[in-house]
Amino acid sequence: MYFLILPLFPMSQPSHSELELFNRHLAEDAPLIEAFSGVVDRAQEFDLERLLEQVDSSDYSAVDWAEALVEFDRWLEEQNTGARPFPQMVGYVHCCTLMNAPQISLPSLKVIVYQSLTDFGFEAVSETQF
Repeated sequence: MYFLILPLFPMSQPSHSELELFNRHLAEDAPLIEAFSGVVDRAQEFDLERLLEQVDSSDYSAVDWAEALVEFDRWLEEQNTGARPFPQMVGYVHCCTLMNAPQISLPSLKVIVYQSLTDFGFEAVSETQF
């Protein structure tokens, strides 16, 4: 059943449990798979490993992260921003996961990311500026 997610990770070799996690959560949402695949296509192997680490260490599921990154990408498109720096996008979403106070019901990560982008914006920093 890994065939659905393997195209999303063409450059890396995530573990079977990581693939299973994404497959289980995304397999039923073909539009999300297609949109997320477009976002992931710009990533390098170490970027994908970092994404999987961030998903694993957060309180949010793989589908929450996929939805948030797709929403982020849509927001960048609406802003006519040509840059789509995958590592910085993952870092931004990670920061959004830390904005919540511990509670029983987690707010939608996609909504938090969109609200943060709307309120604070996003400046893509090139690697030469680090």
